[in-house]
Formats: sequence, C-alpha cells, structure tokens
Amino acid sequence: MTHTPLGIEGSYPLLYLIWLLPLAGAVILWTFGPQLRSLGGPVGAALVGTAFVAALVSWNDATQISDKLGGAHAPMVSWLPGFAFGLLFDRLALVWTLIITGVGFLIHVYSIGYMSGDRAFARFFAFLNFFVFAMLTLVLSDNFVGLLIGWGLVGLASYFLIGFWFERPSAVAAARKAFVINVLGDVGILFAVIVIVTKVGSIGYGDVFGNAAQAFTSGELFVVCLALFVGCAAKSAQVPLHTWLPDAMEGPTPVSALIHAATMVTAGVYLIARCAPLWTASAEARELVGVIGALTAIAGAVLGIAQWDIKRILAYSTMSQIGYMIMAVGVGAFSAGVLHFLTHAFFKAELFLGAGIIIHNLADEQDVRRMGGLRKQMPFAFIAMLVGVLAICGIPGFSGYFSKDAILYGTLQHGHPILYAVGVITAGITAYYMFRLLFVTFFGQFRGNVDASDLGIRHPDSGTPGQAARLAHEAEEREHHGSGHAHAPAWIMSAPVAVLIPFSIGIGWLAIGGENSPWQTFFAPVFPAAPATADVAPIPELLSGVIVLVVVAAGIALAYLRYGTKAALGASVARLRAETMKMPPVLVNRYYFDAAIDALFVKPAAAAGRFFGSFVDPVVIDGGVREVAHSATWLGHLFRSFQTGLVRGYALYLVFGVACFVVYYAVIGAGK
Repeated sequence: MTHTPLGIEGSYPLLYLIWLLPLAGAVILWTFGPQLRSLGGPVGAALVGTAFVAALVSWNDATQISDKLGGAHAPMVSWLPGFAFGLLFDRLALVWTLIITGVGFLIHVYSIGYMSGDRAFARFFAFLNFFVFAMLTLVLSDNFVGLLIGWGLVGLASYFLIGFWFERPSAVAAARKAFVINVLGDVGILFAVIVIVTKVGSIGYGDVFGNAAQAFTSGELFVVCLALFVGCAAKSAQVPLHTWLPDAMEGPTPVSALIHAATMVTAGVYLIARCAPLWTASAEARELVGVIGALTAIAGAVLGIAQWDIKRILAYSTMSQIGYMIMAVGVGAFSAGVLHFLTHAFFKAELFLGAGIIIHNLADEQDVRRMGGLRKQMPFAFIAMLVGVLAICGIPGFSGYFSKDAILYGTLQHGHPILYAVGVITAGITAYYMFRLLFVTFFGQFRGNVDASDLGIRHPDSGTPGQAARLAHEAEEREHHGSGHAHAPAWIMSAPVAVLIPFSIGIGWLAIGGENSPWQTFFAPVFPAAPATADVAPIPELLSGVIVLVVVAAGIALAYLRYGTKAALGASVARLRAETMKMPPVLVNRYYFDAAIDALFVKPAAAAGRFFGSFVDPVVIDGGVREVAHSATWLGHLFRSFQTGLVRGYALYLVFGVACFVVYYAVIGAGK
C-alpha cells in the first residue's frame, strides 16, 4: 500500500478550537446548568459563535494548495499501522463547518427566545452544543473510523433532542424510532469500514482514495459504496429509511431547524461528496444512488401535499430536497449537490424558524387549517416565509433557483434524462404544496376558532402518531393564553430569521458564470469537472431552465386557483374539509411504509421479546440455572449417603467394583 496524504500537514491550533468548543459548552452546560439558569442559552450560543469565527479565520488554511494537496491536515494519534486519527479541514469541510457553526449559532440564539421558561433550559443548550460537536467530528475527521464515531454521536444527539420533551409519549417514540433507524445506518458504514481495512489496510481517506483502483475489484467497490449508502440513506432520510424524519417533528422547533437545515440530514450528502473518488469509479453505485435520490425527491414532494401540520409539510419538503442533493452527488454532479446543501441550509432554516414564530404565537398550534389571515397580524413571519417559499420553489433571483437548476442540468449532463424529468416534475409539485402552505396560512380569514370537526378532522390522532396528546396540550395552552390570536415575536427570535433572509436570496448567486463561476472555481481542486454540455446534454442549459420555470409556474398557478383566489379563500373551510375527507389513503398512510415496517420488523420483534420474556428467560435460562443448583444439591445428598464411616461398607463397595470389572472384561473377552 502506498501512503497517500490528504491535506497539507502542519500545526493548526484553531482547528482544535473549532472542534472542541461545542464539546466544552456541552460539558459546562450539563454540569453547571442549574446554576447558570437563563445564562445557559447565551453561553451555548457564544461558544458555537466563537467556533464559527474561528472557522472564518481559518479560511486560508482550508483553501491552501501545495503539490496537488489542498486544505489543512492536523495528525493527532496513531494506534496501529493504518489506524491514524487526525483532523482534515479542506474546502468541502470548510463549507459544512461554516454552515454547522454559522446557522447553528443563529438557531442557538433563536432558541433563547423560543425555549424561554422551559424547566430544562440549560439542558436543551447542552444537547444543542453536543449535537454541533458530533457533526463537527463527522465532518472534520480525516478517516472513516472518525467519521463513524461522529456518525454515531449525531444519532445519539438527535435522540436526546427529538425526545427532549420526554413527558410526551409521542416524542419518546419518535426519538427511539430515529435512533434505531440511524443505528441501522451505522451498521452499514461499519461493514464498509471492515471491507476497506481488509482490502486497503488503512482507514485514512487519502490511503483509501489513492489505492482504491488497485485494492478493489468493481464488485467490491460497489459493495463498499452500497454499504456506505445504507448509512447515507438512514441519516439523510432516503427511501425506504425515511420514516423517522417526519416523526422527528415531535422535538422543539429549533431542533427541527437544526436537524433539517444545517446538520444531520445533510450528513449523507457530505459522505458521498467526500467519497467522490469511490463513486466516480463505480458506475453501478452512481446509478443506484441517483435513482434512490430521485425517488425520494418525488415521494417526499407528493407526501407534502397530504400534510396539514406546518412542521410536517416542511419535513417532507426537506426529505424531497435532500433527495435532490443525493441524486446530484450520486450521479456525479458533486458541486451542484453541495451548492444545494448550502442554499437549502439558509432557506430551510428560515422556513422552520419562521414557522416556529407562528407556532409560538398561536399557543403551539401547528395545523395550517386552523390558521389563515396571519399576513397582517404577523407581517415579519409572512415576509420570512415568503422568501423561504420563493427560494425553495426556485424562483429566479432567489438562491434555490441557481442550485436546483444546477442539479437538474447536472443530472442531464451526466446522461440521466429520466432522473432529470423526475426532478422537473418534483419542482412543480414542490411549488404547489409550498404556495398552498403560504395561501392557507397567511391569506383569507383566521380559522383558529373553527371547530375541528368543521375541518374534517375526525380523530385527534388521525394521520400522525401521538397527535392526540399534542392536540390536548395545545387546547390547554390556548385556554391558558386566550383566543390564540397573534402577538409580535420577541426580537431574539426575529433577529436570526432576519439574518437568514438575505442569504436565502443571494447565496446562490455564487453559481453565476457556469464553469467559470466562483462556486465552480472554488471546488475545482476537489471534484472532477462535469462532462462537456455539448457532448452529453441533449438540450442547452437555458432551455432546461425555461422548462423548469414553466413547470414551477404551473404548480404555483394551480395552488393559486385552489387556495389563493378570492372565491377559494372565501370557501376555504368547506374546501379544506373536503380535501381532508377525500385524501387518498395511500398518502394519508404515507405509502404504508410505517405499516410495512411495523408488520415486518416491529411486531415480530415485540412478539420475540414477549416470548423470550415470558418463556425463554424464566423457563429456559432461569430454569436451567435452577436445575443445575437442584442437581448439584441432589448429587451432594446422594454421594453423602455413601460416606457411612464403616470399613465393612467401603470393603463392600470395593468388592462390588472389582466384580463389575471382572464381568465387563469377561463379557468383552468372550465377545472377541
């Protein structure tokens, strides 16, 4: 094996600071949280903000190039040959680190207002800091084992945060579900690491990427990519391992923003982008990942149509947008997929935090059917949500326009016209359900005083597990706070959203200029260049953009006709009731993925648990132990009865034994 370095080795003290500051915050807040009380939030936010500043100051370290090596490499410890651990801070890690710490800092600040008054205020920020540390461990590791450690820590942190309100059974169930599915992904990556060490003899990225061609056959390389993608699919909620993502909305809204926008669900995109040399060398892996990403994109978009919970609408939009990213990096359009990660981080954080302002000011109401007319009562939330919706729909001038078009045309460039068509249709569906959210939430009349039965909500727990408890809690909150009409949000919640707005508009402009754009130039040393458009793509990029824009406009027009016109708004209650009652069961039940998982895995596992608990454990295991004890006692009594202390008795035993030997040998001898 030839040792292949990755990054310029040296001393980078700020890199350790970036990595360890959030961990220090988690330890401090966990240890001294009760003493810090309301200061816990500012302390946690300050440490993450300091890590962001340190990452900005380290820009030159991450972008340095020398002898075809790029970025900063800080070795830490070597254990066995091939098992060296260190930190890698190159251009790819820089982008993720800035988003994790930058957007993460804004979410921390927002949480100070959102979680104010919670009895576990400091503990919440300890978990947030730990989450950021786990993501930084994943992103900054220079080897697959370090990545796997970060991968597992992120799953643990998400368990803490999703189930933060542990008094809610639905939150506990959602946290457990997310943890179990993510552990399945951990097993996939562990298997890939075992194969990599067996074939390459090293866990370092540089060694693996530099020796992959010699170490792996095409079949072995596909197996490695497939195992890695199991981890990606679990963490980034790709079909069929996506079912944990909407249930994760049981956590506080800032957690939803952190998981969906800046950290956890984009880990799969990072892993494939980091392993670009492996995916570039395996055509089978590119085909598989591209198809799964496209299926996830359109499946998530269609499920978004069936949702009325504002956070679940955004959750399925995240699933769909991550599908876009996975499709892009899967087929080889790496820079386009990473660009969409960047733009999505801003506009999705803005959407979730804007939704949080609405929820916070409507006494925890999340059902958009019980909103309406909020444009005048919450003008700031309306502006924030409007910008986010325009960005996610890919309206020209907004960030999502540049990144989504780059993905779609990149897919076409790499020879996947069917995936391109799926992506275009998904863009139209996204425009439809996101503008539906906008019209139903902010236009028309306020419907908060409409009875649930008038909207066709037949059962309090219909459509979402555990929603009965949440609705009961909301009713108590509305009764306590009054009618539920809006009031102005605190500035500490509004300020982070205000910071996100200009980035949601302008960050995508980095892609202007095609192959010569600042974005492509920045990643030129990292990713291979896309094939020439004239040789592969059947249509020009301008025509592709026009097609996408027409489909998006059609989705917006349909949403306007159904929900935005004066007549539609006037009849909104009746229309919403009809839509609720007529929703196809396959969408209400989310394609029956949860039912299938329950039937194939959950119920058999529960039955096996009951069998082991009621029979194997008490009868076989405990019974075996008891029988050993009883047998030993019985044998003890038996042999003790032979110990009479009489010589004539022992002589009798001796004679009897000799007689047995004589008879035995006499019989054996006669037989021979």
